[in-house]
Amino acid sequence: MINSASAETETASVDITLVVAAASSATTAPRPRAVAGQPQGLAIAIPHNTPPPLLPHQQMQRLPKGIFLAPMVRGSELAFRMLARRYGNASLCYSPMLRDHDVISVASSLEHFLSDDFELKIDGGQICSVEESAYLMIRDAHRSDTENLVVQLCGSCPVKLAQATTAVLEIYSSNEDGMLPSGIDLNLGCPQECAAKDGFGAFLVENDASTAIDCIASMKNAIDNYPCYKKNISNIPRLSAKIRLLGNGVYDTIEFIRKLQTAGVDYVVVHCRRRTDKHDGNADWDSGGKIVAAFPSEFIILNGGLSDYDDAMKVMKQTKCHAVMAATGYLRNHRRYVSPSKTTLSLEPQYVAIEYLELAESFPPPAYLYIQKHMRWIFRDTLQPEKDPRSFDRLDYSSWRVKLLTFLESRNLRSIEQFRLFVALYVKLSECEPPESIRNLVKDVSFGSVKKAGKRKRAGQHST
Repeated sequence: MINSASAETETASVDITLVVAAASSATTAPRPRAVAGQPQGLAIAIPHNTPPPLLPHQQMQRLPKGIFLAPMVRGSELAFRMLARRYGNASLCYSPMLRDHDVISVASSLEHFLSDDFELKIDGGQICSVEESAYLMIRDAHRSDTENLVVQLCGSCPVKLAQATTAVLEIYSSNEDGMLPSGIDLNLGCPQECAAKDGFGAFLVENDASTAIDCIASMKNAIDNYPCYKKNISNIPRLSAKIRLLGNGVYDTIEFIRKLQTAGVDYVVVHCRRRTDKHDGNADWDSGGKIVAAFPSEFIILNGGLSDYDDAMKVMKQTKCHAVMAATGYLRNHRRYVSPSKTTLSLEPQYVAIEYLELAESFPPPAYLYIQKHMRWIFRDTLQPEKDPRSFDRLDYSSWRVKLLTFLESRNLRSIEQFRLFVALYVKLSECEPPESIRNLVKDVSFGSVKKAGKRKRAGQHST
């Protein structure tokens, strides 16, 4: 679990001067001019000072086609994004979801988080969410990734989301390469309990759609008024929103997207399930196709239960959408999103796991918890088969599968070396073919030797 550090974030003194001033009070700033089809009541004013026109080298990149890696909490960190691009055919990748107040707190203490003194700490398996957000935006960054990255925010307050948007731009422009992400996204589709509790995601749309529109308008204003021209920044981030089908039907969903479009989004990702479905059942691609047909060709991206390349291509052909987005399918096996005609790579989990661990070693995630989550997903179908549940008894500790799964879920594994030895142990117990890089580890590996390796070295110290 993430420690919300709510007291810290609520009292932080945020020093961000580029926030949309009009979002703070409808009485101290002029209201925007009404636009046909625009939802009324937006508490966002058009600023008096129009930003200078873009210079020739400043532009918004064209939205790529293909398959996007979805935002996933502790699942779409830098190492996994690199993996999805290099070996999983991903054309655009999203960051893990970041809370608006955490991002604001990072920006208010940016000097500290940029310094060598900053060290992410884990206490009893919990991480301060502000520190985790700082690591994800500052340490977990690389130019080749940032230029193809969408940072996802969540929240329900237009003022805070404007501040958080400006904060994201300020943080990334302060990194060594000074490059802004290719986009910023607002989570309007999360169906989880945390979203219900804090009133964001799909619950914000259902309970207060007009505020959701206000949030988008404020974020758009923050992007438009960020002084890229002063910092010689060449790329202008796109603004997007990720939503779900509304419970009242496809046409209500289309009408809501039109309001998002008027408020300033550059494109919308539609998860073709409803909030109450969560991640269960088949996606409603018929509704997805109707939504695609109602908007310009590059405006709608579809998401929902795409397990491999063939699924993705089928949906793109059926709905004529510009691109699709995948989440848990990537977590299970990123190699499945490469065209079968273009690869001969094995789909066995030991190869998939070693490929991820090599990148996690080059680009260390914020904590071992990230690596553990990926390994659990990669070995899920083998260690805990869902297709034949009768073959798996979670309490049968005479089964090597149960022993290995229990071991993976414990806190015994914290370092890259230990996770690599875990893969070797899987190879040994399952009697499968080992990847060449761990072949020499298989013969002598045991549960005890994996534990012992943890005593020699914890996961990069910062990741423990």
